[in-house]
Amino acid sequence: MPKMVLTDTQLRRIQQIETDVLCEVDRICQKHQIKYVLGFGTLIGAVRHQGFIPWDDDVDICMMRKDYERFKDICRTELNPKYFYQSKDTDPEYYHLFDKIRVNGTVFKEDLIAEHDIHHGVYIDIFPMDYVPDNGFLRCLQFWKFHFFRTGLMAKYMSMEERTGYKLLAAKVVRALFKPFSLDSLYRNATREACRYDGKRGTYIFNFCSAINEKSLCHASCLEDVVYAKFEDKEFLIPKEYDEVLRVAYGDYMQLPPEEDRVPHHHLTELKI
Repeated sequence: MPKMVLTDTQLRRIQQIETDVLCEVDRICQKHQIKYVLGFGTLIGAVRHQGFIPWDDDVDICMMRKDYERFKDICRTELNPKYFYQSKDTDPEYYHLFDKIRVNGTVFKEDLIAEHDIHHGVYIDIFPMDYVPDNGFLRCLQFWKFHFFRTGLMAKYMSMEERTGYKLLAAKVVRALFKPFSLDSLYRNATREACRYDGKRGTYIFNFCSAINEKSLCHASCLEDVVYAKFEDKEFLIPKEYDEVLRVAYGDYMQLPPEEDRVPHHHLTELKI
C-alpha cells in the first residue's frame, strides 16, 4: 500500500488538532485533579521548542495506572462528543496496550494497523505508568515476561504486508511460535505483567507500553512533582525534574538529530483532516 508524505500544511494542521485534544484532556484532568505529564518527543518539544518538535506528528502523555483507569472511566461521560476514547473496551479490534483519544470525522490511517476495523482518526496517545520492583532480578523478570507476551501480541496484530526484509522474516517466525495464543490471551497476559507490582509502591515507575529497556525507568516523583510548561501558546503539565528524565532516556536531548531524521515517524495510507 503506498505511503503518504505529509506536506508542511498537513503536518501543521495535524498538530493543531492534537493540541485541541490535549486541551480537552487537561480540562478533564484539572476538574478531577488527575495528574498527567507530557512524555517522550512531546516533552522534548515542550522543553526545546515550547511546542511540537517541528516534524513531530503525534502527542504522548503519561499517567499513573490508577489515574489512567480513573481518567478512562470519567471519559465515558465527560469527554467532548467530537472525540472518541479508544481502548480495547470501546473498540474491540484495538489491541495496543495503551489508549488513544481519536478525533471523529478525521482519518490518520497507519499502515501497520490499516487492515483492522477500528477508529482511525487523528489521535493523542495516553500511556499508563506502572510501578516496578526495586529488586533488580525481579524487575528483569517482570520485563522479560511482559515483552514475551507483547512481542507475540504485536507480531500477530500488526500487518504482515507492510513489513519487508528481516522484519518480515522475524514477524513470520514470531507468529508461528505464538500460533497457539489468541490476541485476547496475549493482551491479558501482557497487561497483567505490566500491572504486577502496582499494589506495591516502589522507587521507580516504567512505561511498559512503549519503552523497551531500563533507560526509560523514571523515579516515581516524576508523576508526583509536576509543573505547567508552555506548549503551543498553551500550558500543560511536565515533570518538575524534566531534565533528569530526558537525559536518562535521550542523553543530550537539546541537540537536534541529523537533518535526514527530521521527518514524521508514522507511515500513513490515508489522511483526512
